[in-house]
Amino acid sequence: MLTASAAEQLPRNVLRLNWTHSFLVVSLHLCGLLSLWFWPRRIDLALFLGLYLSTTFAIGIGYHRLLTHRGFRCHTWMRRVLAWTGAAALQGGPARWAAIHRRHHQMTDKPGDPHTPLMGFLHAHVGWVMCRDAEDGSDYRELVPDVPGQDFWIRVLDQGVLFTLPWLLTGVLCYAVAGWRGVLWGTVVRTLCLWHLTWCINSVCHVWGRRPNATRDESRNVWWLGLLTLGEGWHNNHHARPASAVHGWRWYEVDASGYAIRLMARLGLVWKVVREPRL
Repeated sequence: MLTASAAEQLPRNVLRLNWTHSFLVVSLHLCGLLSLWFWPRRIDLALFLGLYLSTTFAIGIGYHRLLTHRGFRCHTWMRRVLAWTGAAALQGGPARWAAIHRRHHQMTDKPGDPHTPLMGFLHAHVGWVMCRDAEDGSDYRELVPDVPGQDFWIRVLDQGVLFTLPWLLTGVLCYAVAGWRGVLWGTVVRTLCLWHLTWCINSVCHVWGRRPNATRDESRNVWWLGLLTLGEGWHNNHHARPASAVHGWRWYEVDASGYAIRLMARLGLVWKVVREPRL
């Protein structure tokens, strides 16, 4: 039986839910349950792997290291490609993503951190996505005007639900190649896997793992997340030097995204790369 104080708090907590995000998260997980009955074929696995790698690279290299932290510079066409491919991960538009992540760095593991473990592991993992507090009533486009800049093709991704357009196009591609089972594995299951691995950076990497750098927060390096997220799991390194375009600083810290940035720098596709510190 609810106490009087608990009864008063319940409606307040319900009203704090972001109903749009909550519906999206719950419904996509329910759709993902179909994978228990429809096992993947070779073409489904190829779609899953190809789209997983492309969207994971785009989130790590584009949304995170380029747009949020400005770890390197590149041509306008590459910036657009990374932004649109990153949007295909269904994690929001680039300005919203960058605003939340920059606020995380400003208030890491303190009140005001959008996905702080102070409110529990589950909140740090997925609860913050389903709660209005993550945006704090601010217009995120005003917080990070440098992210879209004057580029219409990037700004459009933060207009309403248009950030879902690249994700929907992956569904169309998967259906054209492999039918509805291709959509299930190449779009739905792939998105869920990347969602949870990205959320693990916010939850797992602030609770368990190694802390080789003395930062003022609880950020940690988790090797298996470093592998599965193509380098984002070296989270303690990242918090020690956020602008660094390379997160794996030691020979055993595999950072596929960092290697890709180094390769693009040698090819002249990117420049002004912020290097990792000498250890």
